[in-house]
Amino acid sequence: MSIVLYVGGSKDGSRGVVPHGFTRCMLETEQGREIYVERLLRLPQVGTVRVMALEQLAERLLARDVARHYGVA
Repeated sequence: MSIVLYVGGSKDGSRGVVPHGFTRCMLETEQGREIYVERLLRLPQVGTVRVMALEQLAERLLARDVARHYGVA
């Protein structure tokens, strides 16, 4: 198991536990289905982080949001 940060969607900013090897997960919400995919990002002052990002989230927005959550924006 590993701890990941969720970025985008209804779980934005929350941390969760995901089994090693899982690269996708789905969540049913009132607004519909949210699909999260594993992404690795390199942040200055932090290093490489593993996040579960909303599948359709653009790379530029993902980097901005992850930096904000880690306080390095």
